[in-house]
Amino acid sequence: DFVRAGKVRHVGVSNETPWGVSQFLRHAQNADLPRIASIQNAYSLLNRVYEIGLSEFTHHEGVGLLAYSPLAMGMLCGKYLDGAKPAGARLTVYSRFTRYSNPQAEAATREYVELARAQGISPTHLALAWVNQRPFVTSNLIGATSLEQLKENIDSVDVTLPAEVLDAINQIHVRHPNPAP
Repeated sequence: DFVRAGKVRHVGVSNETPWGVSQFLRHAQNADLPRIASIQNAYSLLNRVYEIGLSEFTHHEGVGLLAYSPLAMGMLCGKYLDGAKPAGARLTVYSRFTRYSNPQAEAATREYVELARAQGISPTHLALAWVNQRPFVTSNLIGATSLEQLKENIDSVDVTLPAEVLDAINQIHVRHPNPAP
């Protein structure tokens, strides 16, 4: 009703499965309702679960991914390595979020941070540029708690990772598959 009234342009879903998206699309078609235009799911170097079934399906159905938590609540910046708890940082303030702070996620993060530094780029740029380069991502939902972080996040749009870095990322993923689903 809101779409038809012009109050809402498009509808989307969040944290959905391939079956769920297919049901929304089927129901929209059968009931002459607006199709969903987007899906907002977690997607990062530490959580690539979206690739298992949703990426191909949504890509071919024209449903764009709004990737949230692309820095894994800041974990992929490297600031939490070795048990660090920076004052005011998200995983310090919100300690109940443990998805990204397990030993497997820390091991993978360490390798991603080392790869970024070996390439002469910030770990933030590595993580965000990788998400930006995925063909099924419509929007990379960045988050920042300071203007400096916001600038670095925005500047990632100018970073293009070469094939050898993408290959290295995939090799890390093989060693540490989805450590923070």
